[in-house]
Amino acid sequence: MRRFISTIYGRFLIIFFGLLLIPILLTFTIFLVFQFNTLSAQVEEMLMDRADSMQMASKEYNLSSEAVLDLFNDATLNAQTMRFEREEWDVEERVKLERGEVISQADRPPEITFLLDETVVTLSPNAEENPISIFRDVSIQTLFLTALVSSGLVLFAVHLMTRRINRVTDAVNRVTMGDLSVRIRDEAEDEVGKLARQFNQMTETLETNEMKNEELASVMAHEFKTPVASILGYATLLKRGSAPEKQMEYVRKIEREGKRLSRLSQDVLRLAKLDHSIVGLDAWAFPLSEQIREVILSLDGKMTDKRLKLDLDIEEVVIKGDASLLRQVWTNLLQNAIEYADEESTLHISVEEDDVSVTCEIRDEGEGMTSEQVDRAFERFYQADPSRHRSGSGLGLAIVNQIVQLHHGEVTLASERGIGTTAKVVFPKGDR
Repeated sequence: MRRFISTIYGRFLIIFFGLLLIPILLTFTIFLVFQFNTLSAQVEEMLMDRADSMQMASKEYNLSSEAVLDLFNDATLNAQTMRFEREEWDVEERVKLERGEVISQADRPPEITFLLDETVVTLSPNAEENPISIFRDVSIQTLFLTALVSSGLVLFAVHLMTRRINRVTDAVNRVTMGDLSVRIRDEAEDEVGKLARQFNQMTETLETNEMKNEELASVMAHEFKTPVASILGYATLLKRGSAPEKQMEYVRKIEREGKRLSRLSQDVLRLAKLDHSIVGLDAWAFPLSEQIREVILSLDGKMTDKRLKLDLDIEEVVIKGDASLLRQVWTNLLQNAIEYADEESTLHISVEEDDVSVTCEIRDEGEGMTSEQVDRAFERFYQADPSRHRSGSGLGLAIVNQIVQLHHGEVTLASERGIGTTAKVVFPKGDR
C-alpha cells in the first residue's frame, strides 16, 4: 500500500478523492437532504389533502369507509384500516380523531391517520411508487453515476500521464544500458512533453559526443603514428653512429616531429574539452580590436620571414565573450593565412560592426583552395596539402569552428585557386 501511495498514480487518486470527489459527494448529500425534507413536506401535504377529500366524500355522499377507499384507490398510496377502539388511543389522539382531525406521523416516508365512519384509516406513500422513493432512487443512481464517471475519467487521465512518464523511464533505462539512439515521441506542450524534448536533446548530444570520441580515437591512432614512427626511425639512425652532419640533421627532424606531436596532443586535448563542454565561457566585455592587434604583433616574426604587408581596416569594437578562447581563433586563422600566403603579398584584416553583428575578415593572397577543400576545411585532421604543410595538426580550423559556435557565431571560408582565401567570422550582437 505504501508503495502504491508513493507512485504518481496513487497520489493522483488521493488528490482526486480528497479534493474533487469528496466535496462533490458532500455537496450532493447536503442537497439531497434538503430536497428530501422539502419533498417529504410536499408528500405530507398531499396526504392531508387526500384525507380531507375522503372525509368530505364520506359526509356529503354518506359513503361507507370501504366505498370511500375504493373510490380513492391510488397505486401511489397505501391505505391501512382498523376498527376504531377508543381504549387503544390516548385521550389527545382520541379527541382529535373524534373531531375529524388528521394525525400526522413524523416518520419517513410520512404517514397520516384519520377517522372515517368508525374506521381508522392510515395513509402512507407506496414504498416503490411514491415521489420520495423515486427521488431517493434517482438521486442515489445519479450520485453513483457521477462518482463512477468522474473516477473513470481521472483513472484514464492518470493512466495517460503515467504511461508517458513510464516511456521516459524506459528510455532512461535504455540509455543506462548504452543505447544512445533512443528517442521519445511526445509532442505535448506540458511538463512531460518538455521533459521528453530535453531528454531527446540530451541523448542527441551524448550520441554526437560518442561518435566524436570514436572518430577522434581512430584518427588519433593514425595521426600520432606518423610522427612517432619518424622519431623512432631517426633515433635508430642516430644509434648506428652516422656522420656528425647527418646526426644533426636527424636531431633536427626528431625535434621537428616532437614539436608536431606536442602541438597535436595539445590540440586534441583542447578540441576534446570543447566537444564535451568542459570549457566554460568566462564571458566579459573586452576590446576585440585591441586583441586582434596583439595577435598580429605576436606573429610579426613569421610575417617578416615571408615579407608580408598588412592592410588593416579595424574599427574599435567591444564585444562580450571569452577573451582567451577568442584569442585562439585569431591566432589559428592568422597562422593559416600567413602559411598559405604568397611571399611579399598582402594580408587584409578588417573588423566592422553594425546594428546586429560584429564581422571579422582575414584574407590572404595565396594559392587558395578548391571548392572540395573549402567544404572539408573544418573537418578534423584534414589538411588541404599535407605534403607542403607538415607542421600543422589539421585541427586548427576545427578548434576555431567550435569556439565560434560556443559564442553563437559563424565562421565561413571563401577561396579561389591562385587568388587567395578569406575567413569570415560573424558574431551576433548582445549576450553571447
